[in-house]
Amino acid sequence: MNTHWLEVPQQQRVDVVGALTAETKDLWLGLHGYGQLAEFFSHHFRDLANAHRTFVFPQGPHKFYLEGVQGRVGASWMTKEDRLIDIQNQWAYLNEVLRWAMAAAPNARLHFVGFSQGVATGMRYLGNGNYTPLSFLAWAGSWPPDLEPRSVEALKAIRFKGWFGSDDAFIGIEKQVQIITHYREEFGLELDWGRYEGGHTFDKVILAEAITELEQ
Repeated sequence: MNTHWLEVPQQQRVDVVGALTAETKDLWLGLHGYGQLAEFFSHHFRDLANAHRTFVFPQGPHKFYLEGVQGRVGASWMTKEDRLIDIQNQWAYLNEVLRWAMAAAPNARLHFVGFSQGVATGMRYLGNGNYTPLSFLAWAGSWPPDLEPRSVEALKAIRFKGWFGSDDAFIGIEKQVQIITHYREEFGLELDWGRYEGGHTFDKVILAEAITELEQ
């Protein structure tokens, strides 16, 4: 069997909370977690948008039923199948999303916020995509263990804040320590991070404070 890869035009969904205008000061790219949809992920940020702050939410291209073959639908950014191709497709998709958004808000500063799988998606994009954010808020995510040198250098140059939950069923405290240690020993990165009381979800108060702090 011979496998071929073809480039085909596709339409991909992007949700926006707030307005994309010349008055937009801070533009946040929000990257959802595994099994989430952009529409519902955006609910966490609706109270945080204002006249000068806008959130843009692309959606992972892989959609599936969360249970069985009917009912609620979720999306993901990639699986282990054809992993490297999926990552390249992510970069192309995010490049186009950001080209469109930054053209509509030409005076905005760019920031990333990722949750769970969206953290790895955003961190891999750094240094490989066409846009570099001023800051990156990584929430309840397993930082990718295989960063390229360009991504490592990009992380050194931007503001970064990672948050982990004290009772996260997917990334327990032992795993959190392993992640921090790996980044320090493998990449020489001493990234800023904190731990909140809670599980694999957002803390509304800390989320709002972190976004405001990273915009300073």
